[in-house]
Amino acid sequence: MNKFEKKSFIISFILFFTVQLILIGFINYKEYKLQLHYLDTSIKKELELCSYKLTCKNIRVDFEKKHNQPLLELIKTDSSVKVYFDIPYLKNNYLKLSIPKKIYEMKRKEIIKKLLNKMLIEIVFIIFSSIIFTLYLLKPLKEAFKLNETFIKDILHDFNTPLSSIKINLYSLKKTLPENKNIKRIETGIENILKLQENLRNFLNANPMQKETVNLKDLIEKEIESHKNNYPDILTEINIPDISVHTNKCALKSILSNIISNAFKYNKKNGKITVYLDNNNLIIEDTGIGIKNPKKVFERYYKENERGIGIGMNIAKKLSDEIKVDITVKSKPQKGTKVFLDLKNIITDEK
Repeated sequence: MNKFEKKSFIISFILFFTVQLILIGFINYKEYKLQLHYLDTSIKKELELCSYKLTCKNIRVDFEKKHNQPLLELIKTDSSVKVYFDIPYLKNNYLKLSIPKKIYEMKRKEIIKKLLNKMLIEIVFIIFSSIIFTLYLLKPLKEAFKLNETFIKDILHDFNTPLSSIKINLYSLKKTLPENKNIKRIETGIENILKLQENLRNFLNANPMQKETVNLKDLIEKEIESHKNNYPDILTEINIPDISVHTNKCALKSILSNIISNAFKYNKKNGKITVYLDNNNLIIEDTGIGIKNPKKVFERYYKENERGIGIGMNIAKKLSDEIKVDITVKSKPQKGTKVFLDLKNIITDEK
C-alpha cells in the first residue's frame, strides 16, 4: 500500500467510523434518557405505593407545611428524591415521601455502566466494520493506482530508446564539431531527463528522494543562464550569498526551473527578474503581467492565457511538498509576481 492509498484508507476509515460513532452515540443517549425516565417512573410508583402503608424500606416519611409544592411529581434535590401527597385529613400539611439521593444516583450509574459496556462492544464492531467497508471501497482505487503505475513505468522504460539514440548522435556531433554551448545544453537536458526519471521511479515506489548538499546560488545562476538566450531583453539580478541546501538536487532544480521559466515567459518587454534571500525565504520576483487568481496557480491545468498547458506550477507544488519546502505566490495583474520558497527545512550552515 503506497502513501496515497494509506492516506485514502485513513481518511475513509475516519469518515465511516465517525459517522457510525455519532449514530450509536445518539442512539445510546436516547436509550439513556428512556432508561432514566423508567427509573423516575418506577421510583415515583414505589413512593405512591408507600403512601398507603407508610412503612417502606429506605423510604423516609415526613410531613411538610403547605406552600404551593407540586403534588404527585418527582422532585430531585441535592440530598433527596421526593414526592408530595395531599392527605384529606391533613389540612395544613402535605405528606412527603423521599429516598436519599445517593440511592437514586447509584441506580442511575448502573444504567450508565450497562450502556457504556454495550457501547464498548458496539465500538469494537464498528471499528471492524469500518475497516472491512473501507478496504472494499478502496479496492477499485487501488486497481486504478496499479494501472497508472504500470502505464507510467512502461513509458519510463520506452524513454530509454530515444534517449540512447540522442546520446549516441550527440557523441558523434562532439567529435565532428568544436566546443559548442548548444551541445553542452543538450547534454545537461539529457542528464536532467535521466534524473527526473529516477525521481519518478522513486516516487512511484514510495522510495525517499536522494539528498545531497547543493550550492543554492550556483543552481539559480545556471537556471537563469539557460533561459537568457531566449529572452535577451530581460534583465536579471541575483542577490544570493554562497549558501548551501541539503535536498534532492533534481527536485529543487525542477521547482526553480518552472518558476524561473514563468518569470521569463510572462515578463514584460525590457522587464526584470530579481532573485534574493530574505531570512530563509528565497524570493523570485518579476515585473511581468501578473496573475489574477494567485490562489489557483497550483491547480492542475489552470492558466490565464493561451501559453503553456497549466501543469508547471502544479508539478512545482508537488515536488516542493516532497522535499518539505513551502511555496507561496503573491501577484497582482500588470504589477508582477513574487514566488516565495521557504527553505528553513533544507538550508544548511555550510557556505
